[in-house]
Amino acid sequence: MATYPYVSGSKVIVDTFEQLRKQVPNKVDAGWFQRFNLAPGNESYVINILRFLGLIGEDGRKSDDKTGFFYSDDEAFQSGLEQLLREVYSELFAEMGDDALGNTREPLSKWFRGADKTSELVGKRQATTFGTLAALAGHGDLPAVRVSTPKGQNGSTKKSPPSNGRATAKASVQSPNQSETGAIKSELFAAPSHQAGVGLTVRIEVNLPAGGDAGTYDAIFASIRKHLMS
Repeated sequence: MATYPYVSGSKVIVDTFEQLRKQVPNKVDAGWFQRFNLAPGNESYVINILRFLGLIGEDGRKSDDKTGFFYSDDEAFQSGLEQLLREVYSELFAEMGDDALGNTREPLSKWFRGADKTSELVGKRQATTFGTLAALAGHGDLPAVRVSTPKGQNGSTKKSPPSNGRATAKASVQSPNQSETGAIKSELFAAPSHQAGVGLTVRIEVNLPAGGDAGTYDAIFASIRKHLMS
């Protein structure tokens, strides 16, 4: 079993910490994650990260002496989290020093693989997990998902000519290297309109971050499914 925690996507960590900054519950368990729709399918991995950081105990109850910085301003929060990272990742800092906080995934992945004797995939996820925590502590950029709706030249949303009473919503997802892979497109059809001859087509483009992973893409498609198919 790996010593250092990991999860498949960065965004689930960011979302969890954003919710914890609003309020740290007395107990963090799978039910808490489900209540806020956080880290679906990855609850146990994120709980393991929180345990490793000492924010919660084995029973999931919060550690009052470790979570005080969540209620501070951004500067104090980042300082408190960095101090915690230096404690729990002490061996990493002993070898890399302050460079560990701003290092790229490749050297971090090599270090975790050597320290934990993990697979290449797990080593990358351990490095990504640490890098995300370091970014939350103010060192590096946090993952971001930008969703934009194309507009016409007059600033209004593009509309297609009326169809046969059917409203069609098209969602296209384009990665940074679309020239090599092409765009991924899916069409979602709403119920027929009660007014014959009236239709509406809305095209939404999602620009994926260059450093996105499976967890990031899953979250994007889950959001599309929730808002366009409900």
